[in-house]
Amino acid sequence: MKIGCHAVLFTDRIAKETEEVLKEFEKTGCQGVEIGARFFGVEKSSYLKELLDQYHLQLAGLHVSALWTDLLDDPQKVEEAVGKAVEFLQVMPNKNIIFTGMAQNDPSQHPEEGIDPRLSDPAAAEKMAGKLNKIAAKAKESGVSINYHNHCWEFDQDGLLFMALIHHAPEVRFALDTGWAAGSGWDPADLLEKYPDRISYVHLRDFKKEDMEKCRTFAEKQDNYVDLGKGNMDYERLLSVIKKNFGDNGWAVIEYEKGKVDFERYTKAVSYVREILG
Repeated sequence: MKIGCHAVLFTDRIAKETEEVLKEFEKTGCQGVEIGARFFGVEKSSYLKELLDQYHLQLAGLHVSALWTDLLDDPQKVEEAVGKAVEFLQVMPNKNIIFTGMAQNDPSQHPEEGIDPRLSDPAAAEKMAGKLNKIAAKAKESGVSINYHNHCWEFDQDGLLFMALIHHAPEVRFALDTGWAAGSGWDPADLLEKYPDRISYVHLRDFKKEDMEKCRTFAEKQDNYVDLGKGNMDYERLLSVIKKNFGDNGWAVIEYEKGKVDFERYTKAVSYVREILG
């Protein structure tokens, strides 16, 4: 498997200071980066590819997001966003869209502020999953995989949205966020073992169980993730399963969203992962 770093910690610096950011990522020892379309845009793929090549990196995935309910209310909006990402990825060796379905525009107080009731309705969940499946099938015709990136709301209602994708969206793969899954009470290693044919891309996070159990909202949970190796997640087991399932082709992407904006955090995390992998 390949080890990547998520550029979200540096927000729009990836667009404004692209070369400087990639130069620093190369020093971390990672093999690639994940970049969000909301920060970098979807117009300068050739420019990005040239710089990635210069610094011996690959684009692991391009992150795109939309409201879950847009799959029912405005599917064309989702199709257009995915279509632009598909076009962007044509020059890249890894054609991975990392797709997030948002529960609401501002999820910071989820679930206390409540969400659209359709996200708790099995029939609506099946329809939304079916629509995303059609979009994924079309992207696949261009060699692009849609990998669904979970947060916490997919595991509400006994995993209603997550399982809707498992059962009703066979063309959709997963960019399993191990920290959000574990923080929601779902063992990511178990999910990887149960669905090995659907997951070849993960996000790596860590947290302290006793602190996470006190959190009630999305924002509180997001603030309580810690650097890899500083929490309680069983990375010996998790990385063993990832290594076994992914072989040489999958991606394990370290994601830091909060805390000190510092490349050294990623350098330490890459070393931590490599040390466990042996």
